[in-house]
Amino acid sequence: MKIIDDAGRAQPHDGKSIGELLVRGPWIINAYFEDEASSAAAVEPDGWLHTGDVGTIDADGYLQITDRRKDVIKSGGEWISSIDLENAAIAHAEVAEAAVIAVPEARWGERPLLIIVPKPGCRPDRDDVIALLAARFPKWMLPDDVICVEELPHTATGKVMKTRLREMFQGHQLPDL
Repeated sequence: MKIIDDAGRAQPHDGKSIGELLVRGPWIINAYFEDEASSAAAVEPDGWLHTGDVGTIDADGYLQITDRRKDVIKSGGEWISSIDLENAAIAHAEVAEAAVIAVPEARWGERPLLIIVPKPGCRPDRDDVIALLAARFPKWMLPDDVICVEELPHTATGKVMKTRLREMFQGHQLPDL
């Protein structure tokens, strides 16, 4: 098991360096059944499988998965965990549910957009939500915008459909901060 950055370089096992999780071993598939095209992208010639998970490994070999690669926001060469921001946002007293997606941004490549569902009868203030997040995250990780919606799209199993959110907000213009 190893963690690699965007350039494919192995990251140190320090519990802080974030990257994509790769695994290899006799129990790992070398191809998907009847799907060679997907196999070529997921399994390297030396047997390392790209899991699509993002996380860290500490000095004792403990793995912490923090996000999915497709959901992480890549801003200015740094990775921002959508899950960490979502979990912190729902700690706000007026927020029932939250999702974070990446929105294209000229200078940084991508920036986080926080989409929230208010609790019944509430109207969370954007600045209050950002202030709550600012207590836990550095300024460069904070969402550039917060949008309130009546509901988030969900799959049949209850998972937020981030692909649908990306479609819904693909043309969203972030405010000039």
